[in-house]
Order: sequence, then C-alpha cells, then structure tokens
Amino acid sequence: MQRYTEDFPELLHGLKLETLEKEPNAVFGLSRELRFNYFNPGWFAFAGENGGEPGLSQRFPLGSPIGNAMAGKAQEYYLDVYGTLLRTGLVWHHDYECSSAQRLRIFHQSVYPLHDRQGLIVVNSLVEEHPHDPVFRDANLPEGTLYTGENGYISQCSNCRRVQRVQHPEIWDWVPAWVEKMPGNTSHTFCDICFDYYLRQRPVEVD
Repeated sequence: MQRYTEDFPELLHGLKLETLEKEPNAVFGLSRELRFNYFNPGWFAFAGENGGEPGLSQRFPLGSPIGNAMAGKAQEYYLDVYGTLLRTGLVWHHDYECSSAQRLRIFHQSVYPLHDRQGLIVVNSLVEEHPHDPVFRDANLPEGTLYTGENGYISQCSNCRRVQRVQHPEIWDWVPAWVEKMPGNTSHTFCDICFDYYLRQRPVEVD
C-alpha cells in the first residue's frame, strides 16, 4: 500500500522520513493545499486497532483533502488552524479527546510546518487513558429517532464523541454503541462546550 506521495520525501528537508516511519504514534502529512500526502505505519496500526481500517483508507486516500474527513464546526476550526500554521510557520500543540466506547483517551497533537511552509506534519500522541467514569458518562441507547435530524444525519462531537438530541439540541448524550461503530450517516461537529474550549486554542500570530 502506498503511504506517501512521490514528492513527500523532498519536502522534509531537516526531517528524516525514517524518523517518521519509526514513530509509534499516528502521524500524517498535509500538502500546502491541505491534502493528505503521508501516513506512517503508526497511523494504520491505530486505525486497525480501533476498527477504522480498511474504511479510512478507502474514504480518505492519499491526495484527498483533510476537510473531507470533517464537517461543520470541526471542519471550519481545523482548516482555519492549519491554514494559519502554513501562513505563519508556527508550531502548534493542543490536546483533544478521542475515546473508545470503554475507555477515555486524551491525545496530544503537535503540528510542525515544513521547510518554506510546503506542508504540515501532524503527530498524535496518547497522553491519558482510563475507563470511563459512569457518573460522568451515563450510557444511552442508540435510538435513531432521538438523534437523527430531518436531514437524515446524526451529529456527533468530534472531540468528546457525544451525540446531539434532535428535540433538545442543547443536550449531548454519550452513546457508546455509536463510538464502538459509528453509523454511516454520522456528521461530525463540536458540542457547545468543546467548541468554546477549542476557540481558545487557536495559534497566536506574531505581528
């Protein structure tokens, strides 16, 4: 399987492809146009362990825009941040949640602009993992009528993985069955709390 575009090694300059290949955490690369141009073995290992393969490779192959992997507020947020990094050359770090149905997992994302801002290297490292606390994560059943909107989509927060109720959009529920296996009609966005939190984590441009 081809994991990087033909021109990707030439963009690295100070970085070594061998270093990225040996990195155990999930790493992907983006071109200046914010298209996927690299996936390291750690990326496929994580996707495979969490039921994401072969679906991810089929839906988001090399050359596809990263924006296709997101929707709504999540898409707007990340495209804005990654665009800022390409424009400014800043390095960016932030934490986010990517939990499984059984375990809460916090990841740290580091984004490094390449030489002459020819693209980005994105490293995702697991920093915290433990079972969900049932007091804060009361499990709900995957009832389609409760969560499916008129457009036929279920809105899931891309950070905390909770699902928005249709009749009470201010309420977001933990539905572990849809974390374990995400429905095909899922649209990713941010719940209000995660969106407010993420707005404070944008790169700061230097005048």
